Amino acid sequence: MMRLNNIITLTFFYLFLGCSQTVAWGQTINGKIIDDKQLPIDGATIILQTMDSTYIGASISNADGIFVFKSQQKEYRLIIQHLLYETKQMVSKKNDAGIIQLQPKDYALDEVIIKAKRPFAKVENGLLGYNLAVLTQNQLVNNAYEALTKIPGVQEDRGILTLAGAGKLTVILNGKPTTMDAGQLETILRNTPVSRVEKAEVMYSAPPEYNVRGAAINIVLKHSNDYSFQGEISADYKNQYFNDGGMNGNFRLSTPQMAFDVMYGANNVKKMEYIDLDSKHTLKDELHHIIQNEQLRSKYWKHDLRVAFEYNFNNKNNINIAYTGSYTPDQHNNSRTSGNYQTSNVDKYVDNQMHNITLQYHSGFGLEIGGDYTHYTSNNNQRLYANYQDENQSSFSMVGGQKIDRYSIYADRKQSLPKGWNLGYGVSYRFAKDIDFQTYDKETGNIQTQNTYSNLREQTTSFYVSLSKNYTTGTSLSVSATGEYYTIGNYHKWAVYPQASLIYFKTPKHMFQLSLSTDKTYPSYWDMQSSVSYLNGYTELWGTPGLKPMTNYNLNGNYIWKQKYIFGLFFTHTSDYFTQAAYQSTDRLALIYKNTNWNYMQVWGVNIILPFEAGNWLDSRLTLVGMQMHQRCDNFFDIPFNRKKWVFSGTLDNTFKINKNLSFELMGNVQTPVIQGTFDIESIFNLTVGLRWNFANDNLSLSARCNDIFDTGMPATRVRFKGQNLNMNSGFYSRAFTLHFSYRFGGYKKKEVKKIDTSRFRY
Repeated sequence: MMRLNNIITLTFFYLFLGCSQTVAWGQTINGKIIDDKQLPIDGATIILQTMDSTYIGASISNADGIFVFKSQQKEYRLIIQHLLYETKQMVSKKNDAGIIQLQPKDYALDEVIIKAKRPFAKVENGLLGYNLAVLTQNQLVNNAYEALTKIPGVQEDRGILTLAGAGKLTVILNGKPTTMDAGQLETILRNTPVSRVEKAEVMYSAPPEYNVRGAAINIVLKHSNDYSFQGEISADYKNQYFNDGGMNGNFRLSTPQMAFDVMYGANNVKKMEYIDLDSKHTLKDELHHIIQNEQLRSKYWKHDLRVAFEYNFNNKNNINIAYTGSYTPDQHNNSRTSGNYQTSNVDKYVDNQMHNITLQYHSGFGLEIGGDYTHYTSNNNQRLYANYQDENQSSFSMVGGQKIDRYSIYADRKQSLPKGWNLGYGVSYRFAKDIDFQTYDKETGNIQTQNTYSNLREQTTSFYVSLSKNYTTGTSLSVSATGEYYTIGNYHKWAVYPQASLIYFKTPKHMFQLSLSTDKTYPSYWDMQSSVSYLNGYTELWGTPGLKPMTNYNLNGNYIWKQKYIFGLFFTHTSDYFTQAAYQSTDRLALIYKNTNWNYMQVWGVNIILPFEAGNWLDSRLTLVGMQMHQRCDNFFDIPFNRKKWVFSGTLDNTFKINKNLSFELMGNVQTPVIQGTFDIESIFNLTVGLRWNFANDNLSLSARCNDIFDTGMPATRVRFKGQNLNMNSGFYSRAFTLHFSYRFGGYKKKEVKKIDTSRFRY
């Protein structure tokens, strides 16, 4: 361990020493591209030449119409091109080329005028970027989160985002991963207007400088350098069996040199879930037919607070500090079960708190350093009462808790190499300590209980080197390797994660994308404990000491036609895959849920994304996915499995624009049956409708939506495998009606947000 710490210290010292050498960028040439209405033009190509027409470089204007060349010329020529505008040339000797206006290009034939449509996708700096404002201009979206779900290939299911052909999707903000759980990140993005997003960069294989592996979307927020006070307040009402809702507020005070952000949200959460279970449980050659209905209710208030301060020393150097807190006091979970085998009642009271502080410094010479600290506590007590058909009774009281302290630091460096190549390298270190305990009292009956105490220590050290090049044609290449040393308990492992991506840009109408990535997913701290939770007198939830992280290998290829039609092939192999599955015990009447490491989970298939329009009143998108799943586990209790199945799914998303301020949404999706270990999961169908009204110059908006109108979005599940016989109709009441109201003032603006990843905490 001492040797490892020395290596880390020396690595950081080298990074700082290397970064202390200033980079002379030289003088720049800059300007701004506008149209005939004085609006900025995004995506114009600017070619820089000497006066004898020698090529020097090329640039692309951003969302504000700005372009920059890191070059110094006594006299130069600029050629400005855009599909929607007439090509323009100009000659200048000034460093500031000024404001350059382009004239629209019309294509006329026999008095019929056809105007080109502004594309919503383009390749820039080797990344596939989407202009969310253009992508969603005719769609029913209220915020940045809803806009994300409209990106081709992106799918959302109960707050979890996935990318077709790539699986799990990580969202990062302004080039850095969030440190927030999925719910907190969703809250932030739902309170960020689409107008505040400059672009969304889709990466099927994220380069290592983003500090994530696998598929990712980088949300780039617009920067403001003015004196302003802006904000947004919103309120929500939802009916999903229960009535609940909440309010959120975001405020930003900014000057050219500093900014102060505050976000607070309070939400009253009420949930109702159910499990209808029909178990034919064979024990000692005797069949026990167990039928039961379980209703699970949760009620609590959730409070989220974020306070952030940023200071710009100059245009290239800035520091950011942020505090993020999440509080869920007095959460009450109740489970009531009735049936022919047992009736039971379980009450659980939980108090969760999470505090995080993050510090980040970005220099003008390619150095970025930062760190954060997270403190999480969860205290709970549980009472169970069970009455069995044979008139026996069981009961207990349990007190438990969890405490997590996590520290992380990182340093990244970028620098330019000759011939247009770029070198990146960095190092990071993370340490986490998890203390968990369960103590039982007042036990009666023959229910199995065991007091547990664990003290897990987890360390992760990683370093990477990357090499990339962006060609003037639009083609880009990126290769990297990340080394990682991971230890938790008695588990130690070195691993290397290669990554490569290629974008071949033949013409704006024809783009090819190929990516290879590796990724690792770690189990939650709770899943690795030896504790047992009782859902009722028959169903148990087990932890799995020694549960190993799973490693994912992903190969993805896409052909993008006309910057919007996508045809893709994908292959994914995940070793040590784990997921929770049910098992009918062979030594007693108990249904056990437990995470187990499988040999592998393997998927290959094809995805097709087809957008289409009808005038200005219809905007539609059809997504089709077909794939083969192969799952194998040789050590799943005493019933190993090796199963394959073809799965098909389709989603049709339609937005009807009634007038300038009123839109109607109709979305449906269907999925054929799938497998999950020993589970057979039936097909599902979901239909969603929505309506949005913007008024008061778009400062006020009111929307209504009904998700899963026919309440068919939750599939039934069954097990018919090696003597296991189980039918489950489980899930939540998926039909939900929501109302959303928001008011924006001052034009809401927000800069980089860094958040807390609690995906492995027990929220």
